[in-house]
Amino acid sequence: MEIRNDYPAEVVESTLSRFLERKANNSEPPAATEKPHKRFLKLPFVHRKCEDFSRRLKSMMTKSYPHVDFNVAFQTPMNIGKLFPYKDAIKKAEDRSLVVYSISCETCGAEYIGKTERILSIRIAEHKKQNSSACKQHVDAFPDHHIDFDNVKVLDSADNNQKLCIKELLHILSRKPELNKQLGSQSDFEIKTLIIKAYPQFRK
Repeated sequence: MEIRNDYPAEVVESTLSRFLERKANNSEPPAATEKPHKRFLKLPFVHRKCEDFSRRLKSMMTKSYPHVDFNVAFQTPMNIGKLFPYKDAIKKAEDRSLVVYSISCETCGAEYIGKTERILSIRIAEHKKQNSSACKQHVDAFPDHHIDFDNVKVLDSADNNQKLCIKELLHILSRKPELNKQLGSQSDFEIKTLIIKAYPQFRK
């Protein structure tokens, strides 16, 4: 070709060299608009050293696969809720325990507030039978009155009996139920005693 066109040999060689050099440099042009592929790895979080491990792992992946946006996500291997899967299955009020509850008289509207560590339905059954129960005493005193044991309301709950006692007394002081005996000075004394037991460092 160069002979037929009478081009000098050095010009042809120089042109070919530049062409081949440009072709080699542009054979794999970088895809500037191509976004890196995101990838996630989920690992259990068992110690603070996991964070250092994730950084080193991400650094290795970035060096080996620069076109991949690699990330590590941690999750807790165990939580308290998984140890008690039945806790959310308790829907009915009468099946709950460690609660503050309210019982009312359908006839006069008189209210009783109590608390129980046991299953609520067991405590309600005792209210129906025990002579010491304020609810039974109310029915005995007024035979034409009817206590609504079928619609007992749960007012509050706690995770131990000490907190439950405090919450019960706070509800009694706030609502002043007619059937409760622990009102007035007796209730004030009991709640102060409970607070002192809960926070002995403030005792004087």
